[in-house]
Amino acid sequence: MNISDFLITMSQNADIEQTTLFPFPFRYHIAFACIALIFFAYRFIRDKQPYQAILAVAIPLSLVISVSENKTLFYIIGIVELILLIAAFVTSIVFKKKKNVAESEAAAESAAEEAAGNTDGGEE
Repeated sequence: MNISDFLITMSQNADIEQTTLFPFPFRYHIAFACIALIFFAYRFIRDKQPYQAILAVAIPLSLVISVSENKTLFYIIGIVELILLIAAFVTSIVFKKKKNVAESEAAAESAAEEAAGNTDGGEE
């Protein structure tokens, strides 16, 4: 056996990991999904922002792709993930604006109360 035969044989029998959808091994994907679920669930309980609940569901949902090699399931999960990510993006913008409006109204109300308190105190 010469060197060229050896190289050809090794290239055919090499233990090359099959390319997958994710750039890292499945065990890391599971760990990432669990950490993301815990993090976003905690943040949702604490902050009550809807996008956090959406992301708490969307990220672990990507694990469903590994259940089957069916292309239909692959595309359905992809579409659902896209919809959830768009929904999370939109709700983060919408609820941020509502929160800012509520904060500015509260600040204006407290400023009006302070101004009313200062004029009442000066008249006495």
